[in-house]
Amino acid sequence: MTEPWDAPAPVEPGATPETAEPRRSRRDPAATLNIAMVVYIFVNLLFALPLVILPATFFDAIGLPARTADQLGGLRWVGAVLLAWAISGILVLARPGGRAIFVTTGALQFTLAALAFLYSWSLGEYEWSGWYQVLATLVLVAGSVVMWWARLAGRKLLRTSDAA
Repeated sequence: MTEPWDAPAPVEPGATPETAEPRRSRRDPAATLNIAMVVYIFVNLLFALPLVILPATFFDAIGLPARTADQLGGLRWVGAVLLAWAISGILVLARPGGRAIFVTTGALQFTLAALAFLYSWSLGEYEWSGWYQVLATLVLVAGSVVMWWARLAGRKLLRTSDAA
């Protein structure tokens, strides 16, 4: 079955179909949402797994002094929270209907984290390597943009009931 956005563009009066400009097809909202959820899951796992499995090694790898890295090893719970969000992303990916709140919350998570990293950056509060600050900020800003874009594109799909 042909979708409305796949229909050929109307031909201007007086123009031939060969000279008419081809119409760009719209991206399927479900595909947009799926891409965003895969990005969301990946980013959460990227931060979660090192924190859950080897937090002191992770903090040492991003440039914190060994003593500080050892002291921050107790932040394993932060990785567990991010892991839970990655799992919620998998659930949305599996069955998006009625789960708009998870996508909205994920978009807020990335947005607030990006703002916090930028604010920290502006105050010089971070103790780790500059490369990590740049990478984490870029990942969170890009993730935020993708999540909000998908949230807007997939809003009808997300609102539908699972009972249907």
